[in-house]
Amino acid sequence: MTGESASQYRDGQKQVTGIRRILINTGWLLGGKGFGGILSLFYLAILTRTLGVAGFGQFALITGTAQAIALIVTFQTWQVVIRFGAAHVQENGTRDAFGRLVGLCTLLDIAGALAGCVLAWFTVGWLAPFFGWDAELSESALIFAIIMLLCIKSTPTGILRVENRFDLATYAEAIIPITRLIGTLIVWFTNPTLFNFLIVWAISEILNAVGYWGLALWQSRDILLPKYLGGARPCIRENEGIGEFILVSNLGSTLAGISQNTALLVVGYFVGPAGAGLFRLASQLSVAMTKISTLLSRAIFAEVNLIRAHEGTEAMRKLFRKANRMLFITGGTVIVIVLLLGKPALFLMSGPDFLPAYPLLILLAAAASIDLAGAIYEPTLLSGSGARTALILQAVIAVIFVALLFLGLHFHGALGAAAAMAVTAVIRLIFFGSAARRNLSNS
Repeated sequence: MTGESASQYRDGQKQVTGIRRILINTGWLLGGKGFGGILSLFYLAILTRTLGVAGFGQFALITGTAQAIALIVTFQTWQVVIRFGAAHVQENGTRDAFGRLVGLCTLLDIAGALAGCVLAWFTVGWLAPFFGWDAELSESALIFAIIMLLCIKSTPTGILRVENRFDLATYAEAIIPITRLIGTLIVWFTNPTLFNFLIVWAISEILNAVGYWGLALWQSRDILLPKYLGGARPCIRENEGIGEFILVSNLGSTLAGISQNTALLVVGYFVGPAGAGLFRLASQLSVAMTKISTLLSRAIFAEVNLIRAHEGTEAMRKLFRKANRMLFITGGTVIVIVLLLGKPALFLMSGPDFLPAYPLLILLAAAASIDLAGAIYEPTLLSGSGARTALILQAVIAVIFVALLFLGLHFHGALGAAAAMAVTAVIRLIFFGSAARRNLSNS
């Protein structure tokens, strides 16, 4: 896309703001993620029925290990691009500053990926005996983790969102489920082994990263020039507080993701691959059924930064009130849907062997629905002066979750771990809701 056509698109976007733009952007994301969610039911059905409970558990532990490592070392540069790029993106005179911001975020992505590869080498070797991985499985886990870490896509994700090109992000997101479904079918009809399914997942990550960078380059070619990679120092001067925000947002997202990623590994460590398989299936099915939670949160984060940067605090308060009501209603609706459709979906998708995952599904879906109800809170803090508050809250919540997780595992196994996630979601809703309201009232 040329600089002129990109500017025309952004000018058109200025006419649509607030709740309406959140819904439009969520609609675009839901188009891709909803489509992907439907496809995921098919390839998960093939995976679970082919590998069985224990085999699927091993598959989940390998992919979960890679995701946990990525969570620890990856900078949330998409948040940085949105948080500081919102002030640059709609002003043609500051596109160079935006380019330097993107260059800095790209370097952070590369540094995180390289550090993650080193961490993966040590982590896989340490976890292998506890998860029952032989030399072949350990090698497969390490290779998959390295591929996933090198598939950098956080910065281009931020570019498309801050430019309000959620439509292009939808196309990029659709690459993963399409690739996985086609690849899973090919493996299923030829040689259905755990290793071959991992190859399909790795290829989907590679193509997804290529798609994101390609679409970001098409949309914003002017800011993706090699010269901007050397602009770290002026970027720091141009974006006051960026260093603290990078540190705080990265630590905060790591702490927030503990319940989503490390819970699986802890379940696998204490309960074994079969328990991890049931937990993972319940988690993925609950994610598919509550996908709108993540999508709304992403659209909201982009919108609150644009509103705060260009329309001020009063418009931000109005958006907060409207979004809060909408999210509570949506969260309640989602949990009702899961209660009605969860068990039939579980049985049809994976068969009777996986029905013990149904109680886990209810608890994990409840946790996701509660998170959906509070999806406006953390973006509100991060868009203003509350990033440090968000980090402190995430640290406190992470400590509470770890304590609840080990208590739950001790008394009720995988079910107790799912209950810990649900209780933690309630605590997160209360803590972040109070902090977000205080932040707005003091603005």
